[in-house]
Amino acid sequence: MKHLFIVNPQAGKIDRSHEFQERVTALMSGRTLDWELLVTQYAGHGTEYVRRAAGQGEPLRVYACGGDGTLNECAAGAAGCPNAAVTHYPMGSGNDFIRMFGPDASRFQELSALLEGPQAPVDLIECNGRTALNICSVGLDARIGLGMLDFKRLPLVGGSLAYQLSTVRSFIQGIHRPYQVEVDGEALPEREFTLVCACNGRYYGGGFNPSRSAMPDDGILEFIIIRAVSRLTVAALIGAYSRGDAPDIPDKAVIRRGHSLKIVCSEEEPVNLDGERMDAAELSICLSAKKLNFFFPEGSHWDPARRG
Repeated sequence: MKHLFIVNPQAGKIDRSHEFQERVTALMSGRTLDWELLVTQYAGHGTEYVRRAAGQGEPLRVYACGGDGTLNECAAGAAGCPNAAVTHYPMGSGNDFIRMFGPDASRFQELSALLEGPQAPVDLIECNGRTALNICSVGLDARIGLGMLDFKRLPLVGGSLAYQLSTVRSFIQGIHRPYQVEVDGEALPEREFTLVCACNGRYYGGGFNPSRSAMPDDGILEFIIIRAVSRLTVAALIGAYSRGDAPDIPDKAVIRRGHSLKIVCSEEEPVNLDGERMDAAELSICLSAKKLNFFFPEGSHWDPARRG
C-alpha cells in the first residue's frame, strides 16, 4: 500500500508545509512503508495527482493536509476508485467535514492514528459534473463566504473583518434572489429564496451546523431551503439555521431528504462546493453514483451511536 500526503501550502494563516514535511519524514522513517509527499502548486493540482495515483490500481491511502478545499480536491481525485481511500489531516481554518466526529475530531491531527485506521465508503454530491464530499450551497451564505476572498486581498484585513465586510456587501446587494427550485422532480411554489443547501455532512462555513441528522453513508442527501426573508429577520433566521434549528421554523424553511435538486437562477451565482467556488445560473445537484472510501482513527465515527 502506498501512502500519499497532499499538502496545501495556502491552508491556514501561514505556510506550514516545511514543518509538516519534517513531521511526516520523522513518522515514516522508522516504518517500511511506501510513501510520497506532494506540496500542491495550483488549484486542482491535488485532484490531478491523486487521480493519476489512484489510476495505477495499487492500494492507496491519501492524506489531505490542508483545509476543506484540500479535502475536496483529494476526494474528487479518488472518487469512484475502490483501491483508494482518503482522510483529512486538518491544517485549515474550517476543517468542517471532520467536525461530525465530535470530540474525536482532534484525533485527525495524530498521523499515527490515521496510518492504520479503519475505512468506510461514503456518499458524494455531484453538482454540474463537479464533486463535493460535504456541502453544496447557493444563496446568501455562499455569497458571504466566497466573497470574503475579495476583502482578504486588502491590506490589514483578516478573516473576521473580511467576513463582516462581505456580509455588509451581501446585505446591501439583497438578501434573497429569484430561483426556481425542484426537489426530486417536485417544483416548489415559491419564486424567491434566501439560500439552498444540499448536505452530505453536517457542518460547513467554519462551524455552521445546518443539519443535525445528515449521514454521509446513508445513500440520501438532506436539502435545507430557506425561503425569502427580510433584512430585519435574516439575522435571527441565519442564527437558527447555523444551530440546526431550521426545522423549527416551517414558515421559512423547507427540509427535504432526497436524491436530486435543480435550481435555476436569474443570473450566474457563486456556488459553494466544500469551500471551493463555482459560478452557474443553472444547477443540477444529485447524489453521485460514485463512492469514496474515507478512513479515520480507530474508535471514532461520524455516527455518534457507532463510536467506540
